Amino acid sequence: MMDSSQISTKIISIDPSHFENRQLHEAVEILQNEGIVAFPTETVYGLGASALSEKAINKIYIAKGRPLDNPLIVHIESMEMLETIVKEIPEEIRKLCNVFWPGPLTILFLRNKKIPDCVTAGLPTVAVRMPQNPIALRLISLSKIPIAAPSANISGRPSPTTAAHVKNDFEGKIPLIIDGGSCPVGVESTVLDVHRNPPLILRPGGVNYEDLKKYLPNLKIYEKHYKNQELKKKPPSTPGLKYRHYSPKARVILIENSQVIPKTHIHDLIKEYSIQGKIGYIHTSDEIHLNSQQLDLLGDSFIDLTHYSDDELINNQEEKKAKYAYIAQKIFWALRKLDNLQVQFIIIEGITEDFSGLAVMNRLRKAAWKII
Repeated sequence: MMDSSQISTKIISIDPSHFENRQLHEAVEILQNEGIVAFPTETVYGLGASALSEKAINKIYIAKGRPLDNPLIVHIESMEMLETIVKEIPEEIRKLCNVFWPGPLTILFLRNKKIPDCVTAGLPTVAVRMPQNPIALRLISLSKIPIAAPSANISGRPSPTTAAHVKNDFEGKIPLIIDGGSCPVGVESTVLDVHRNPPLILRPGGVNYEDLKKYLPNLKIYEKHYKNQELKKKPPSTPGLKYRHYSPKARVILIENSQVIPKTHIHDLIKEYSIQGKIGYIHTSDEIHLNSQQLDLLGDSFIDLTHYSDDELINNQEEKKAKYAYIAQKIFWALRKLDNLQVQFIIIEGITEDFSGLAVMNRLRKAAWKII
C-alpha cells in the first residue's frame, strides 16, 4: 500500500545541448510557488528551491534530512542577480568570477537581508556560484530568482550524478526531476573563502587548487594546511563540512596510499573481507593488478576506473590531470552502483592529491569506514 504522504514524482528528460523554454515551464512554476525541483548541474544534481523563501528552503531540509546548521549554496545566472543578494562584490572577487564563472567554483560573500537565515544557518556569509550547465542557467533565468540547491541526495549518501540516482533517493518525496544526463564533473564545487587571510579552500571540488593558485598565490586548503585545533577556534562558515558525507550503505575501506602498498596486502584485504560478506572493489591505480581468481570472485563488483586515455595529451601532468578528472566524474557513480549490487564492503584504491585527486580523496575520506 502506498504511503499517503507520498507524492507523484514526475521525470522530464531534456537534452542540455538543445531545448526550449517551454520544457522548463513546469519546473519554473514549482519554484515560483515555493516548491522544490531536482535539476542537473555540471557537478552533481541539485535539489533546488527559491533562495528568497524560508518556506521553500525548509522543504529542502526536510526532504534531504539535512541538519539545519548546514548552510546551502545559492545558484545564480548572472552578476546582476548576484548584486541583488550580497552586500558588495570586491574587485578581487569579481576578477575570480570573470575567470571561473560559469563553473564549479563557489565563493563566500557577505549576504544582504534578502537571503533568509535558514539558507546560511545564521552566518553572515552566503555561498554562491554560477553553474555551467545550460539547463540550470536557463531554469534560474526563467524563474527570475536565485536558487538554493544542495546535492539532490539523502543527507550523508553519495552525491547524485544521474537522474536515476535522484530517483532512487527522492521518488515519492519531490514533485519533479529534470533529467539532463550525466554530470561531467562528478564532484561538488570548490568552496572558496577570500575573506580570510590567507584565502582558504574550504572544500575542494570541481576547480583545482593548482588553477586557483595562479590567481591567489598564498592560497591554503582547509584540513591540509591547518591543524584541527587551529580551525576549531574559528570554524569555516561553509556548506558540507560539519557532518559525515558521501557514504554508501556498504562499509568503505580506503587504501590511502595505493601507489606504495605491498601487493600482498591488497590480496589479504580482499581475502579478509570476502569471508565477512560480499565485497566490491574500485580500481584506480595502474600499479595494482589483481589476479584472475580475485577478478572472478569480484565479478560485476569490480569497477575499473583506470581505462581513461587520450592520445592527444602532450605530457604526464596533462595525462594525470585528465585521468583524475575522469575518476572524479565516476567516483559517486561507482559507489552507488556497488550499493545497488548489495555489497557489504567496498575496497577503494586511493590516489594522490594532485588536481581533481584532492577533491576525490576529500570525498573518500569522509565516506570511509576504515582508512588503511
